[in-house]
Amino acid sequence: MADERSRPLLAPGNEARWAEINREKAEHHRASARALSPAQRIEQGQALSQQAMELLSSSIEAGHVPRRVLWS
Repeated sequence: MADERSRPLLAPGNEARWAEINREKAEHHRASARALSPAQRIEQGQALSQQAMELLSSSIEAGHVPRRVLWS
C-alpha cells in the first residue's frame, strides 16, 4: 500500500490499477445506461449532440478547425 502512495498513478507499473479503474468506469456507464428509459436515452443523446455541435462551432470560430468541416 505504501508503494502505491509513493508512486503517482500515471507512473509506469500501474497498468493493473488502470485496468481496475477502467472496469469500474465501464460498469458504471453500463448501469447508468440500463437505468434510463428510451425517452431519456434519446434526450441524453440529443443533449450530447448539441454539445458536440457547440464545441465544433467554437473550434471553427477560434480558427482551430476549417469551416468546411460543417459541410463535409
